[in-house]
Amino acid sequence: MFTNVIRRCFVPCLIRRSLSIVSNNSTVSSSPIRICVIGSGPAGFYLTQNLLKLSQTIPTTIDIIEKAPVPFGLVRYGVAPDHPEVKNVINTFTKIAEHERVRFIGNIHIGKTIGLKELQEFYHIIVLAYGSSVERNLHIPGETTLENVFSAKDFVGWYNGVPDNAQLRPQLNHTDQAVIIGMGNVALDCARMLLSSIDDLAKTDITDIALDTLRQSRIRHVILVARRGPMQVSFTIKELRELTKLNGVQSMLNKEDFNQIDQTMIDKLERPRKRLSELMLKTARTKQSQNNAERFWYLKFWRRPKQLNGKTLVESVDFEHTESVANGDFSDPNLSVQPNGTIETIPCGLVIKSIGYYGVQIDPWLPFDTERGIIRNRQYRIDDRPGFYCTGWIGRGARGVIAETTTESHTVAKRIMEDVEQGHLTNLHDVKSGGDGLIALAKSRQIRCISYEDWKKLDAHETNLGNAKGKPREKILNIQKMLELTAS
Repeated sequence: MFTNVIRRCFVPCLIRRSLSIVSNNSTVSSSPIRICVIGSGPAGFYLTQNLLKLSQTIPTTIDIIEKAPVPFGLVRYGVAPDHPEVKNVINTFTKIAEHERVRFIGNIHIGKTIGLKELQEFYHIIVLAYGSSVERNLHIPGETTLENVFSAKDFVGWYNGVPDNAQLRPQLNHTDQAVIIGMGNVALDCARMLLSSIDDLAKTDITDIALDTLRQSRIRHVILVARRGPMQVSFTIKELRELTKLNGVQSMLNKEDFNQIDQTMIDKLERPRKRLSELMLKTARTKQSQNNAERFWYLKFWRRPKQLNGKTLVESVDFEHTESVANGDFSDPNLSVQPNGTIETIPCGLVIKSIGYYGVQIDPWLPFDTERGIIRNRQYRIDDRPGFYCTGWIGRGARGVIAETTTESHTVAKRIMEDVEQGHLTNLHDVKSGGDGLIALAKSRQIRCISYEDWKKLDAHETNLGNAKGKPREKILNIQKMLELTAS
């Protein structure tokens, strides 16, 4: 017993004194620096990858914490089923998760079951990388009262197997026309899902429930609507090209929408935007005719939604026509528009809103900009919270693609390691228990943590289910079922 007392009292002190002094007067404990990354999507995994590279000479452990029982975030639940090449990044993430200095801890909802501030007891450095998960609203009549009106987030979650969206039940068999409000990549993903051949979708990891619903769909026309012009679209050329090449689907762009755009204006654009604008213009000006076309998609510009109409189900949308504010530059990505008084009603039986996302404050202790939906930060350091950082959409806003996240993650990792090496973090003297302490706390609150080995059991089960149906995966849609399968 006396030996145990000595161990409890003096060993921590000895460890704290065992410091290695590095350049510029910084002090780093010889016990590992404990880092946790909240969020297991691309931002979280790429940050972890860069931290591993930059901390090779400093003892460091990294725990990736995820509120779901499964990893990979938007790569699993956001990437369209017909984009398997994008999901191949999971192979890279798997190597990261299986690194000897990395641990995945799933089924831990920080801010709900465990407070954000509580993590300071276990970690020296805490990075928030949990993304932007709430879709913006239109704030117009009929938006919340009519059926068959969905956010793109929920619609994507439905066909991608997000447990919270498993009961969405869109009705696609009573209408031949759908309206999608917004012109980003997610909007084009939704349009493609509605128009693609069932035989093609059946070979993807789309859920069986979504596939059966789409098989009975009567939708033949998908209209994407934006409040500004063709030079302000947010989608990329890859997604546009995919729509133009869908078998049995005809593009129906109006060349008059491009009257104010000339080649001189296009030539001044940066290469990605230039190529995109040229493809839109070519598609609009080329008389397309697919003899076997049974389905059609449209881009309608200069229209702002004013009201959704219907009795129970949505039946139409009133749009107010817009125009550029006086002397506006039509190539300006931030072009301002104003209504011109013209109202147009577009019939439809399905409305999908795809107008952007914002982040949420997962814990009241977290400094948060509610207007912008991001964590308050200065160069990725969270305001007034030493040792706390953020990366990805939750820090910069919901914009950019995976490539931008990859670049940013290196910058954030470099900033963190500079703070470590230059002695800006005063708690590095303290011995922290990292994931061991967090898992013990979770267990005391009857929360079951999911390890990466647990996930691999579920992964094998989903893969086997999918292979039996000729598809890469059949996702489990029930969290309780996930937990049962990981326990077997």
